Amino acid sequence: MPADSFAPAVFLSTFQKLVPTHLDTPWAEEDGLSAGELEALLAASPAAETARETDGASDGVPIPLSLYEFHRALGNCPDLLETDHFFFDADELEIRDGFLMFLEDSGESTVWGLPVADAELPDPLVWRRSTGADAEHGVWTCESGTFSEFAMDLLQWTFEDPEDPENE
Repeated sequence: MPADSFAPAVFLSTFQKLVPTHLDTPWAEEDGLSAGELEALLAASPAAETARETDGASDGVPIPLSLYEFHRALGNCPDLLETDHFFFDADELEIRDGFLMFLEDSGESTVWGLPVADAELPDPLVWRRSTGADAEHGVWTCESGTFSEFAMDLLQWTFEDPEDPENE
């Protein structure tokens, strides 16, 4: 869970705006997850199991605020989470090589994650791994953008109309 899950929302409204921006429908509470729902899903995730094995009495999944609020806003919105790339559901988050994996491409050849060591940061830099989530090892490369920037840019790219002259 984020360092202070009771702090005021920072990214939530920005992520909620992705629904009307890309789906032409208003955001609804059903598109996201309540804090209780999200906490239960995170507790059931492979990442939580890894954290318990590593830390013993763990505080749960080491999840940055931006990723936490992303799931609060869009955790039940498959039209945004399952496109050319698949955002992991909260109960599918996994830790590998010291990174919390949150996204995989449709070809299952590349995965993106956030360094567990940076989980206390509200919006850490995203890293890309040279292999898919099922591979034991891979080489991680920094994408030079924070989670919120990366998620917004990825969905913008996913939903842009190739016929629109503004996209050239």
